[in-house]
Amino acid sequence: MTATQEPTAVVGAGESAGSALAARPRWLVPQRIGEDEQKLLGADSLLLAQLLWNRGIRSAGEAQAFLNPCTSVALSDPRRMRGVPEATARLLRAVQSHERIAIYGDYDVDGVAGAAVLVDALTGLGADLLVHLPHRARDGYGVNAAAVRELAERGATVMVTVDCGITAVDEVQLAGSLGMDVIVTDHHTVPVRLPAGTAVVNPHQMGCDYPYKDLGGGGVAFQVARALLQAALPEEEVRQREGRLAGLAALSTVADIVPLTGENRTIVALGLGAIHAGLIPGVAALCDHAGRRMESLTAQDLAFTVIPRLNAAGRMGDARDALDVLVAPDLESARETAARLEGANGARRERVRELLLAVEEEATHSACEGVLVLAGDYPVGLAGLIAARLAERFGVPCIVIEQGEETSRGSARGVEGVHLVRALEACASSLIQFGGHEAAAGFTLRSENIPAFREQLREAVRAARGDTPIEPVLPADGGLRLRSIGPRLADVLDRFEPVGAGNPPPAFVSRGTIVRRAQQLDNGHVRFRLAQGDAVCRGIAFGPDFPVPEPDTRIDVLYEVERTTWRGEMRVELLIRDAHPSEPASP
Repeated sequence: MTATQEPTAVVGAGESAGSALAARPRWLVPQRIGEDEQKLLGADSLLLAQLLWNRGIRSAGEAQAFLNPCTSVALSDPRRMRGVPEATARLLRAVQSHERIAIYGDYDVDGVAGAAVLVDALTGLGADLLVHLPHRARDGYGVNAAAVRELAERGATVMVTVDCGITAVDEVQLAGSLGMDVIVTDHHTVPVRLPAGTAVVNPHQMGCDYPYKDLGGGGVAFQVARALLQAALPEEEVRQREGRLAGLAALSTVADIVPLTGENRTIVALGLGAIHAGLIPGVAALCDHAGRRMESLTAQDLAFTVIPRLNAAGRMGDARDALDVLVAPDLESARETAARLEGANGARRERVRELLLAVEEEATHSACEGVLVLAGDYPVGLAGLIAARLAERFGVPCIVIEQGEETSRGSARGVEGVHLVRALEACASSLIQFGGHEAAAGFTLRSENIPAFREQLREAVRAARGDTPIEPVLPADGGLRLRSIGPRLADVLDRFEPVGAGNPPPAFVSRGTIVRRAQQLDNGHVRFRLAQGDAVCRGIAFGPDFPVPEPDTRIDVLYEVERTTWRGEMRVELLIRDAHPSEPASP
């Protein structure tokens, strides 16, 4: 923070000194189903049926598709996606005639890993490649005119965007004037006017009959790569190469926070299999630093262990290290880059911690029924992380703006019930540019317009959510006794992998547990030992918002169940999301 420009909070609807969100979350536990629903789903246990039912699954066929994502949900023919045939034809012609192809990615993992998908596919076909990953601070989000000119000067005649470009009308026109054919691959909200490129590939565009619309940027690139390989190689060779591409696309898909349903679920499941088999040596190198076993990585491990290390490159400097580690051909060549990423991630973690502590009091008093905006001397590379943490904590959309003298850049993270891009559309008169999707977005604006932007955004959020006071809610799948926690339950829960956005990990409530131990660690986490009857379970709460309970008190807990390994011993423990004192027993 600088003395001349301290961050200031700009608060949305209903602001007042005492209206901050202080209420504890309400636990939302669904009604229990019965044997009729279990038979309808063809489930082999009532618990399994309940978990499927909670996820909107209503038939045995849907249940089988969900529980077998690698086999039951086939990936659609990529040529059904509008623009893919034209993109494939142009890329094949460029490869065959030895033209230089430029891949234009993004600085976050979704764009970097998506770019790696096309880099891997095209390199395998012998293409002459350039790769450009924008610098977050110098270039900003999206396609940059200066970078387009540089790629043209370096001899590129084809440019392919990944996870960006759908709003780059002027930049694509510039590329054409400089002799480049442009293929846009993106998944973000489609504007009224599309870029006039050789091909635009986005499942959301009008006239695209591709059946699954929720692909992330890496998923779209994966389908373009599959179409390219299918057109160039024998079927058996295509199958051999698709595994590694799926691994890269899985990283992009998890990082993009798109719903892990349908084809996204298939991509991540296939990709995890490729990662477990060691087909992406860079992930193995990152796992060595993180102390994780590559062979047992889950989608959650990708989200909380691998992806932050990859993202640290673009957040703290240049995203190139993230790309280099992903395309590394072997473990040895990946290790040096992985070590740099580990150092960057440590610095990133400490800086985010400092910033969150700095705004703790202000955000707590300012978050209310509406939207929280922090504007000040925030590093643009960390703004999104801070916004995400605050949005999750307070249950309101959060915007963090790096405020400059003339222009400012912001990152937005949303909550259920507010489509961020639509909200930003209502603020268009105050913005220079913006883009993103429902849950995350970015924008630039003139600094003098921040107050007007605040007012417009407040009204947009109020229109989306109404005037009903926001009540924080934590969903659960049902109630359990602690005696049910063990390997058999963990086996059932494993069937719901991969979990993430759109398919959250199952969560449960146990009431009236006795606190045998609640030990606060130096890092703010709390270790628990809970008892209920003759059952005793270990658990941990990571930086809990709830007060640490006293020993021998009774508490209700909401938690997930996870397998852990301690000194070679496999344990099944609780990952505690919330807790509060139990209601007194009736006399």
